[in-house]
Amino acid sequence: MLKSIINGEEGFSEGRVVLKRRLSVEQLRTLEKSFEQGNKLEPERKMQLAVALGLQPRQVVVWFQNRRARWKTKKKEKDYDALKRQLEAMKSENEALRAHNIKIQAEIMDRTGRVASELMINLNFH
Repeated sequence: MLKSIINGEEGFSEGRVVLKRRLSVEQLRTLEKSFEQGNKLEPERKMQLAVALGLQPRQVVVWFQNRRARWKTKKKEKDYDALKRQLEAMKSENEALRAHNIKIQAEIMDRTGRVASELMINLNFH
């Protein structure tokens, strides 16, 4: 069987060779700009992009689906990192508050001990 391979990629679909073509830099730039304007495709915009870029409408749809999936993953990673930083800050604050609490409790114990001693001394003198 004679096959043509473009950019080193090939796929098989129901016994036929299906070529996968890499998008050009310009096609990618245009798709990225369009994605930034809105990550959902209306049928009219899908057709306009497909015609303008010389792609099949299905290729545009699949590109947008894949790009949304990458976008969601990156968003989750950013959210996770932000939450992790918040957690670390809260842990540090919690430890500082615990140390401060222990210090205050020690001061209270020291003062109540002195007050009790002073009371005992005053009671013994009277």
